[in-house]
Amino acid sequence: MKLKLASTLALTTFLAVPATAYAQTTIRNLQQANSVTLVGRVVQVYREDFVLDDGTGQILVEAESQPLRQAKLKPGDRITVFGTYDDDNKFEAIRLQSSDGKVIPVFDD
Repeated sequence: MKLKLASTLALTTFLAVPATAYAQTTIRNLQQANSVTLVGRVVQVYREDFVLDDGTGQILVEAESQPLRQAKLKPGDRITVFGTYDDDNKFEAIRLQSSDGKVIPVFDD
């Protein structure tokens, strides 16, 4: 009797817990939701990367050499970076936007 009661309680508990609800989205919105925008000052510029400081910390931003040359970034410049964060504590830039509003594509998004 105890086993039957325990089984009934377990089944009742399982059935009473609602299924996890997932919001439906489109692939386009999913890609946009996974993109992040960072705003900060350039600390150091390398050949294909630069260090960005937003006042809460610093991160290495991966870009390409041609967009960085085009952006003419130098330490102290304020910049907005659109991109994605990866597991290596690096940020992969998709677009750069200078403080004067000029947008420089790094990768097609």
